[in-house]
Amino acid sequence: MTPFRIVVFASIFTSTTLSLAANLPRNANVVVCQPNTGCIHHTIFGHDYKILSTDRFSVMVFLSNEGRYTRADVSITNLTPTPISLSPEDFRIQALASRPKVFLYVPPSQLENIPAPTRATPNAASDVLLADPNPDPEASELEAAKQRAIQEAIELAAATPHLKAITIPPNQAVHGRVYFKRDPGMKQQQVDVVLPIAGTVFKFPDVIKP
Repeated sequence: MTPFRIVVFASIFTSTTLSLAANLPRNANVVVCQPNTGCIHHTIFGHDYKILSTDRFSVMVFLSNEGRYTRADVSITNLTPTPISLSPEDFRIQALASRPKVFLYVPPSQLENIPAPTRATPNAASDVLLADPNPDPEASELEAAKQRAIQEAIELAAATPHLKAITIPPNQAVHGRVYFKRDPGMKQQQVDVVLPIAGTVFKFPDVIKP
């Protein structure tokens, strides 16, 4: 991802979280991402982030599968006047099945066989078979825009660092990726992404697909 796009992502995140926090003065111990709690969706470079804010913190989460793990891209803004300590080791995913199960955080040193990001390229064989001697300029531009969007999402995923234990200064944000264990035989399942942050537990209901 280019430095410009990194700056764009940071500016989108900061402006969104600050505006939401200004309208949602809550300080509950447990906050669940639901419409009645002010939780919203915001698409950033093709990723559908869930955003939940209180008067102390604003949190964004995007969930995906990566190799044998569940990956969460997490952004956290400290809206308090004091620094806060954050550790991804406190994060977890809780499966909401008849037999609840907890999937724990996996530190970067223990990750195995994480697929490397690849550049999105068209299918050469299909291009030959479907070649149009009189291509539609608008359709061609639409396809080019689609390919650019795919590549931007790939570059964003590659540029996102691992989230580490850190102290977040007042009015500052951190962004990173976190990995969790995943049951390889699991079918589509309802889960809660559980993020304890300085005395407040943020829960984001989501679905993990096979």
